[in-house]
Amino acid sequence: MFDLGHSFILSVERNPQATAFVDGETRLSYGQWFERIRRAAGGLDRLGLKHGDHLVAVMQNRWEMATLHWACQFLGVIMTPLNWRMKAGELDYCIENADAKAVAFQDVSAQAVADAPQARGLPLIALAAAGGTMSFDDLLAADGFDGEPRATAEATSVMLYTSGTTGRPKGVPRSHAVERAAALAHVAHHQCPPGEITLGVMPFYHTMGVRSLLAMQLVDGCLVCQRRFEPAAVLTLIEREKISSVFLVPTLFHDLLAAPQFK
Repeated sequence: MFDLGHSFILSVERNPQATAFVDGETRLSYGQWFERIRRAAGGLDRLGLKHGDHLVAVMQNRWEMATLHWACQFLGVIMTPLNWRMKAGELDYCIENADAKAVAFQDVSAQAVADAPQARGLPLIALAAAGGTMSFDDLLAADGFDGEPRATAEATSVMLYTSGTTGRPKGVPRSHAVERAAALAHVAHHQCPPGEITLGVMPFYHTMGVRSLLAMQLVDGCLVCQRRFEPAAVLTLIEREKISSVFLVPTLFHDLLAAPQFK
């Protein structure tokens, strides 16, 4: 079983010109995206993040968030995405619990990060927000990582926090092998063809969002990002981007069907 870094490289080698990610006006082929991923990985490497360290990311679905996820897969850093709506106390607990070595955030989560004592003293990567020790653009500014994956299939890829029904949120670590196997199961279950185009609205801090992200890589497909679910905007994206699959929870399907524009 491949680690996820080698898995991504295969897509780049198979089809470098294929569109991999769409986020508003940003359109990235696999070759273009790999360059940004390498630069993000290089930036995290320069910050001193090492194999097995946790990067906490408190961001909406956007190309920068997805890029950090993949950069972590190459470095062996554990991507630890959190709900961008978290309050400072919840965020503080997760940063301490994960023993995070850095935090990436954006404008919508900036206040929570500023009010979280555990974030103080850590490298803070800010996107469209004040209060960081560096900007996301700074992260991408210097030379990129050489692109040779440092993680094995058995290494931890991601840790997702779930509160279950009682108590504090619990971090669930998942290996590269498990994540890739789950993505393969997604491809098989949904019968995703090569070049599938899917909507990326389920949050990247949830298993459904991560599954969409990884599954599209396996089939050289494209993920069309939506930062917050809006039925009318989804219908526009389906038509404009020729989206061929939509992966949602039942309540969002209901909202989509009920939208006046659906007819």
